[in-house]
Amino acid sequence: MSENNEETTTIGARLKAARTAKGLTIDDLQQITKIQKRYLIAIEDEQFDKLPGDFYVRAFVKQYADTVDLDGNALLEEYRDQLPSVHAENIVENVDEVQPTRVASREQPTSPASRVRNYLPTIIVTAIVVLILLFIWFMAVRTHAGSSSSTSADNSSVQVSSSKKKSSSSKASSSAKTSSKATSTKEQSIKADGSSDTAFTLTNGADKNKVVIKSTKAAWTSVTTNGTQTWQGTLKADGSHTLTLPSNAKTVKFQFGNATATTVTINGKTFNFNPKNSTSQVRTITLTIK
Repeated sequence: MSENNEETTTIGARLKAARTAKGLTIDDLQQITKIQKRYLIAIEDEQFDKLPGDFYVRAFVKQYADTVDLDGNALLEEYRDQLPSVHAENIVENVDEVQPTRVASREQPTSPASRVRNYLPTIIVTAIVVLILLFIWFMAVRTHAGSSSSTSADNSSVQVSSSKKKSSSSKASSSAKTSSKATSTKEQSIKADGSSDTAFTLTNGADKNKVVIKSTKAAWTSVTTNGTQTWQGTLKADGSHTLTLPSNAKTVKFQFGNATATTVTINGKTFNFNPKNSTSQVRTITLTIK
């Protein structure tokens, strides 16, 4: 029983008992005091040589006591003989090892070189972005220049082609005009073959000659081209029939059942197939196309 009383009278035992009474664990106490867990355990085990220095032994013991609702100053005075003496030369210079959280909060002066090192990543990233932007700008200018050159070449090609087309068109137009003039100087004509009034020759006709047959009275008519009948029928009074001869037509034979009441036009011009005013109603006319 005396051994237990002796144990509880030590400073480490009193601090541990107060901590336990408050329901705190070593981890809880470390979180509150910011004192490293290994130092808290060393205080409870009274292994003060594991602490960084005599000064911190008393400082940590006082902070531990205040946290568990004990009077830190009174406790230090009461156990003064159990605690190491404080000497200025024993104060630890490396404060970061003791309480890194508190020391880190203190502002430390920074040198110019340190500032440069801090901004170096930002400078590098900025330089890379600028280089990328310059590369994109260079490629855009180069592409635009190539496109402009291509467009200019295309425009030149189009202009040359257009000039050629205009020249060809002008030549074609000139040729058409010349051809038109040549054609206009050669008018269509239908003439009787000698003194015959049943045989005629058509010159300067169309490629496909258009024939219109009209009758003032009922009249039967037949048209035969190159020996093949093209059309035959009976026209009523004031009736008409239009037919187009094939382009290979060389000989056309007209047979009229009522010739005096029938008229014929070829390509819009009258074909006078009865120049001698014959009164014969039934007539056969042969037209040669040249």
